[in-house]
Amino acid sequence: MLRTTMLVAILSFWTGSALAQLQEPSQQLLENFERIDVNGDGFMSSVEFLDAQSVRWAQIDRNADGYLSKDDFPRIVARRARRQLAEIADLDANGDGLISQSEFIDGLAPVFHRADRNADGALTRSELGEATP
Repeated sequence: MLRTTMLVAILSFWTGSALAQLQEPSQQLLENFERIDVNGDGFMSSVEFLDAQSVRWAQIDRNADGYLSKDDFPRIVARRARRQLAEIADLDANGDGLISQSEFIDGLAPVFHRADRNADGALTRSELGEATP
């Protein structure tokens, strides 16, 4: 849980700032439900979620090297970024010391699946509300 929370804090999926306030992942999904539910059917599908993650990756991998590192953060927050990147090092599935796009997307997928209480592959506002502390 801490790992996912820290990742979301670092990446700040929907706020536009790479180091925005710490927030529960399910809370961020709830606040951005309409943006992610692109077809407007009232359900956030796993495909919509993964597509949104892919779009966000392009925004946070600022140097376009395919990996998330301290180089992707503005200098003013570099020290904080290094500390938080160290805290999510377990997302580095292959142990190369970098977080790749696939590690990023796969690392956040459990947030979606935990909130999907009826396991239908889609989230409703109600499910997200129940998953939010």
